Amino acid sequence: MPSWKPAVGRLLSSLETRLVGALILIVAATGLLQIVTQREAFGLRRDGEALVHASAIAENADQFAEAVGKLRMATNRGLVASDDTGAELTDAAIAIGDQLGRLRNSGMALYDLPEASDPFADLDRHVSAILKVQSGDTARRGLINRIQTRNNAMAALAARIVERAHAEREAAQRRLVASIARWQMLVLSTGLVTILIVSLVLFDILKNILPAVRRMHRSLQSLANGDLDIEIGSFRLKELQDLSGPLETFRRNAKAVKNLAFSDAATGLPNRRAFQEDVSWLFSAAPDRRFACMLIDIDRFKHINDDYGHAAGDDLVRLIGGRLKTNLGDTSIVARVGGDEFAVCIEMSDGEAAIGLASRLTDSMRTPFSLGEYSVAITVSIGVAEVAASPDADIDEILRNADMALYASKKNGRNCATGFAPQMAEERAVDRALEKDLEAAFEKSELRMVYQPIHPVSETAREVEALVRWKHPVLGEVPPSTFIPAAERSGLMVRLGEWIIRRALQDFAHWPHNMLMSINLSPLQLQHDGFSAFLLDACSRHGIAPHRLFLEVTESLSIERNTRALLTLNLLRNMGFRIALDDFGTGYSSLSMVKSFKFDRMKLDRSLVMDLGQDPASVAVLEAAVTMARHVGAEVVAEGISEEHLIDATKGAGCTHLQGYFYSRPIEADEVPHYFTLSMAPQAEVA
Repeated sequence: MPSWKPAVGRLLSSLETRLVGALILIVAATGLLQIVTQREAFGLRRDGEALVHASAIAENADQFAEAVGKLRMATNRGLVASDDTGAELTDAAIAIGDQLGRLRNSGMALYDLPEASDPFADLDRHVSAILKVQSGDTARRGLINRIQTRNNAMAALAARIVERAHAEREAAQRRLVASIARWQMLVLSTGLVTILIVSLVLFDILKNILPAVRRMHRSLQSLANGDLDIEIGSFRLKELQDLSGPLETFRRNAKAVKNLAFSDAATGLPNRRAFQEDVSWLFSAAPDRRFACMLIDIDRFKHINDDYGHAAGDDLVRLIGGRLKTNLGDTSIVARVGGDEFAVCIEMSDGEAAIGLASRLTDSMRTPFSLGEYSVAITVSIGVAEVAASPDADIDEILRNADMALYASKKNGRNCATGFAPQMAEERAVDRALEKDLEAAFEKSELRMVYQPIHPVSETAREVEALVRWKHPVLGEVPPSTFIPAAERSGLMVRLGEWIIRRALQDFAHWPHNMLMSINLSPLQLQHDGFSAFLLDACSRHGIAPHRLFLEVTESLSIERNTRALLTLNLLRNMGFRIALDDFGTGYSSLSMVKSFKFDRMKLDRSLVMDLGQDPASVAVLEAAVTMARHVGAEVVAEGISEEHLIDATKGAGCTHLQGYFYSRPIEADEVPHYFTLSMAPQAEVA
């Protein structure tokens, strides 16, 4: 290897050297381009000035030849017709003298004849001779010959002067064209060299420098995010190589510290690793005893962080951990294993059921927590796995079983405890497959809209509620109670909600303009940026006035604690949309929601309607709910009218609208106009 190669390698291994060298090359190429351009510009100016000078001479030569021609024409006319051309001859002679002087002053070599043979000398005598011939004072013949001979000589010499002037002008033009071509070639060559240098520099940056910097950035970002299992690696660039060594040392030290940390900083409780080791030790120390392992998840913890801030969320997690430890006692193991998830292991006494203990924990968490100026009520979902202790127990598998039970609690509506059953693994696999199939349902046109009529008690308004249906190619009709939660879990709810709105409004636009429509909204839609603009644009596109739409939201949304949702609902209502509170009367937040937001309509949950006529208490609850809704000026819709005897009871309680299978099941879009045309009168009578 030549001796200079290692030195060049060391030089190019420095990022600073490569960047500075690249800048120097670019500046040098740019300077060279400027010098070449400036030099050729001076040459072009010089050749341009020469062309202007040659063009001026050629123009003077043309004017000189024209003056000579005028003299000859005046001479011939006077000699032939004996006209009086004295003034014309004099003017022509003067013009010849003037143009001749200009040509001599321009430095042009006019002709090669001796001065004595100059045909333009003594033009005044020549003019006098012509005038004498015209006057007839002298012998005409010999004088006329001399005059014509001199005129011919002047014309010939003038033609030679014009020819030479034009030749010099053409030569100047050719020199200018050649200079322009040379300038273009030099500029193009220099520009190409500059582009080549810049391209090589850019290639080096994109191919070598930036990938190395990105790799270092990813390593730094991973370290900042707490990922200590990455490999920093080596770098060819000196600066990055100097940085990679300390970073690798830091990573190893941080990983060692992390491995030593067994507690959660926010709560002081054991973390997942500590929980696994403590449970493993406990099972080894107490074989064959019965234990309950639980995973406890805070329902809608994200809303708490959004509404009160992450600091309040951390305080709440700490208080929940303390309450769990207080309720379960010192013999239990309570750990925080996630942002809003706790793990519990406790020995069960004889005759005690693990699911019963979990249910009591669920109830204990409903008591509000005090966060300074706030009082926050939460619910939890619990998954329970009951096991017999063994030194060989797989703690990870036990936690997976508890997690599947927790998933079942979430699926069953949250705020409950569920024990693990072997079939849960299969059910969860089916749910995950369903979430995946739902994404393909959009492209395969498996989704469709149906519409269930809503009948007013004392009016003739026509209204339907838009409902989505999914016909799975294998499972057949999948109920909304199954695929709507799947959409929420998989992150497809916003897309599904937008599809429902577009399709429902597309159908709605073909129906009479005096009809109304109710559309259900997901809590995720109200928290999605740009939802209000999307809804208004969809209505504008189909020519639908906002006041013709009822937007149904469920009270489980807890609007009074969700600032973003409350602002979105206020904005939609100000735009003209009417807001309906769905499933009214089923949750703890009904009273506070009615106080927090003015709804246009309350939809009573079917659970308040189905027992009417059989349970007197149901009538009292229904009337109280209707009275509350009517007191704030809201319409009241009774859902679940499946039998005729429910009509009088709901009407008597003050409901303004009725909906249910007694009137109609959900129907297809093309059946809606026909339904109201043929069935409105008899249904109004029933109502």
